[in-house]
Amino acid sequence: SREGNSPAMSSGGMHQWEELRRRARQMESDIDTKLIQFNKLAVSPSSEDNGASALCTELESLLMQLSETNEHMVRYSQGLSPGEAARPAQVLQRHRELLHEYDREFRKIRSNVSEQKERDQLLGSVRADIGEYKTAASARMENLVRERGAAQGSLRTTDQILAGAAATYDSLRSQRGMYSNISTKLAVFRSKLPSIDSLLGRIQRRRKVESMILAGVVSFCAIVIIYFSVLR
Repeated sequence: SREGNSPAMSSGGMHQWEELRRRARQMESDIDTKLIQFNKLAVSPSSEDNGASALCTELESLLMQLSETNEHMVRYSQGLSPGEAARPAQVLQRHRELLHEYDREFRKIRSNVSEQKERDQLLGSVRADIGEYKTAASARMENLVRERGAAQGSLRTTDQILAGAAATYDSLRSQRGMYSNISTKLAVFRSKLPSIDSLLGRIQRRRKVESMILAGVVSFCAIVIIYFSVLR
């Protein structure tokens, strides 16, 4: 009969079933642990691959192995009689439900990890843009500071030039006043020149007259001396 040939009736068949269940429970425990780790990575912002890719690959492999183990359990239960298959069918249904929940949770977390990675990349790009903007702003500020320093230097030079020009202007004004006084004195002096010339003319004429008188006296004395010398 079918019950006599059922794998569940033999110790070998029971051992195979228990081995399949043991493998399924072990993989479910591993998947549950790794899903918790995977979910932590999904909520941990990071600009680098912090092991999420490797963990994702491990979970995909475990889920595939669990699905294959469930298929082996299905094939095993299909060889049981209706009375024998009731309990294994309940166990198998629970394993399949767990597989479905794990697969759904894995897909959800994987999507979250992908979105978090995109956000991190976008944030990194924004930070890089901000850094470039700050660098450019700093460079512009340095240029403005240098230009301001140059402008202040030019203003100081201009102030020095204006101060020198003001000093030169004051000096020229002083010289102009001095030249004006000299011009006034020269004008006064020129106004007195005619009387001075007249005085000098009279002096010269008097000197000529005195010279003529002196020459006449000398000549008279010479004639007298000569005369008396001849008479002797």
